[in-house]
Amino acid sequence: LGGRALFMAGATVLGSIFVLCLLGLALPKFRIEAEENSRQLAKGPAGYRLTLILLGAVVAGFVLGLTVAKGMLPILTDAATWVLGLLLLGVGLDLGGASQVFASLRKLGLAIIFIPIGIVAGSILGGVFTALIWDLPWQEGAAVASGFGWYSLSSVLISEIHSPLLGALAFLSNVFRELIAVIITPLVARWLGPVPAVAPAGATAMDVLLPIISRGAGREYAPLAFFSGAVLSLAVPVFVNLFLSL
Repeated sequence: LGGRALFMAGATVLGSIFVLCLLGLALPKFRIEAEENSRQLAKGPAGYRLTLILLGAVVAGFVLGLTVAKGMLPILTDAATWVLGLLLLGVGLDLGGASQVFASLRKLGLAIIFIPIGIVAGSILGGVFTALIWDLPWQEGAAVASGFGWYSLSSVLISEIHSPLLGALAFLSNVFRELIAVIITPLVARWLGPVPAVAPAGATAMDVLLPIISRGAGREYAPLAFFSGAVLSLAVPVFVNLFLSL
């Protein structure tokens, strides 16, 4: 189950990135923004350094989770919540002090709606592709992919509507998607541009991954990431119920 979940997570992330890259080629506004930002990101090794730091943090957390006393886990969970809150506060302060932050949104205009739409399309394509490989109903693959990284909600919905087994797959797949996003987002921003860098996070672009996107892609893309994450969060119950009802 774990291997399948990891494969599906990778497929949904790659599908999302692929579709947003296509949008970047099709929409001149996205292409111009990506070219301008890529020139800035190419000036230093920040993307690689940030990825190594994040990868080290994930590994350290995994080791700590294996070795720490069970009674300490609730304390660490609460501490992580506070740390995330402080990071989001820092993002907000950074945005408030930057006059150019919302200039990128004005340049993109209504085209920003294509970002969550593209992530939805790419994620579902990845889920359907994975289901066909495993000889599963395509609706199940699409439903699991429709978690968009929100593992807690999607797993509960799928367990109640379909089965606990598929719910477990949704939980693991979307957990892996979040972990993959944590590690590769800075690299995607550096290699492919700031708009595709929003894709791996899915729904978590509005909270957990927001500081990483802001740091890796540029703070002017934090509002765009938040918007995309919010839309995808609202879309999770809609698409999960839709595909499991087919």
